[in-house]
Amino acid sequence: MHRSHLPLLLALMLPLSGLYAQTFSGGFRAGLNFITFDADEEMDGDMTLEEFRRTTGFHVGATFALAFTDLVGVKADLMYSQKGGEVRYQGPSYFYVYGDVNDVEGLRINGDLDSERDVLNSYIDIPVVGYYRLGPVEIEGGVSAGFLVNSRASGSATFSNVTFPDGRTVDDISFNYDYNYFSDDIGFAAIIEPSPTRQGFPSVIDAYYNSEDNRPLYRRLDFGLVGGASVFLNNGLYLGLRYQYGLTDATRGENDLRLARTEGVEEREYNTNDKDYNRVIQTSIGFRF
Repeated sequence: MHRSHLPLLLALMLPLSGLYAQTFSGGFRAGLNFITFDADEEMDGDMTLEEFRRTTGFHVGATFALAFTDLVGVKADLMYSQKGGEVRYQGPSYFYVYGDVNDVEGLRINGDLDSERDVLNSYIDIPVVGYYRLGPVEIEGGVSAGFLVNSRASGSATFSNVTFPDGRTVDDISFNYDYNYFSDDIGFAAIIEPSPTRQGFPSVIDAYYNSEDNRPLYRRLDFGLVGGASVFLNNGLYLGLRYQYGLTDATRGENDLRLARTEGVEEREYNTNDKDYNRVIQTSIGFRF
């Protein structure tokens, strides 16, 4: 290298070395998730039978940032984050009664279902965003990838106007949900607690009580877009708001049991063409070192 070029090269390298040595930072963030599904609702003609409502979860994790200048940079998080939502159903449906431990087919009875189920799916989430600083405000946008590590639901239901195939009727059936979508059984084995007062009926059921397949309902991977902003209260402490917009169908349609009755159909039906997307609003408090 010609000696006359050496001062110029050093002048270019010194700012770059300072950039990468001094602008990497880490920290943490935690807060609430306001979660719901953007999903295809079950219908009976023009009547909507299913409704998806917002409920709450939480997130917590580590954050990392690399500033290219005082104004722009990139951030990545590694966090535990809950997604899901409340699922309500009111309308004509069906229910199965099982005879013994070997019974997986069951006897189908018809009636009207009033059901409320809170789904909490826990993900290891990795959002990667670019950001731009406007004074104490940091605006961000990017993508996220999530891996489902736990999938549960709880709730309750009442099955009324109950009619057996032979025309017999019985009083209303009330039961609770205790779902683990990764490990629950089908058929008689799906009864977590039998009814203490009504022989042959359950008091608590698992996720696949009415199903003939116990493959996990929710998919392991979730991809989406992320946008939001943070307001720094000082050099490290900040309050953040984010919106996660899921791009992948969260459920396996081949095991998404249809709750509504189809006139003239007695077999189990599945919502094979329905789509269920995660929608998450996050409010956070964080600190960057």
